[in-house]
Amino acid sequence: MKDMKIKNVIFDLGAVMFDWNPKSISENFTSDVDLQKRIQSQLYYHQDWKDFDCALITEIEAIERASERLEISLIESQELFEQTKESLTLISKTRDVLRDVKSNNLKAYCLSNISPELFNYLNKRHDLFELFDGVVTSGEEKTGKPDKRIFEILLERHNLKPNECLFIDDSKDNTATANRLGIATVTFKGLDGCYKDIYAHL
Repeated sequence: MKDMKIKNVIFDLGAVMFDWNPKSISENFTSDVDLQKRIQSQLYYHQDWKDFDCALITEIEAIERASERLEISLIESQELFEQTKESLTLISKTRDVLRDVKSNNLKAYCLSNISPELFNYLNKRHDLFELFDGVVTSGEEKTGKPDKRIFEILLERHNLKPNECLFIDDSKDNTATANRLGIATVTFKGLDGCYKDIYAHL
């Protein structure tokens, strides 16, 4: 028996609503295995990427820093960032969950660590963002998950009660923060079981 009624479903973007696979991106960019590993560790899992997500540095600054750190040309770095954007393809099965949420008269929200540049890229190419009742991103708020502040911003801005919310995110650190705030979670890995867990809450 459910001990609460979910009224709001909060979606992450990367690896939940859109493909996000740094290993695959790096392998598609170059056949140099050493460079592949450095792209992953020194770009996507580097502090600069977190700062880029939170709009503490611009895309141009991120490209320039990546060029220097990875020892690739500025043109190559620009191409890597372009390929990164293009890799963010919509996961249709999760989009269908979003549509089901709305058809069941539940509210849907987006809570994502994403830079303004990447968010604008996706927003121009997909109409699903108009389905959200609210969108909170690290690029707009200058803070990101797993910091609890960005969760509190979403809850306060839209007057949401934690025990009426379900949060879907691929990061255990992020779902752990949500749990501490009293939000139900699904740590999403793209498996059929994850989708079953989501629907079990609805």
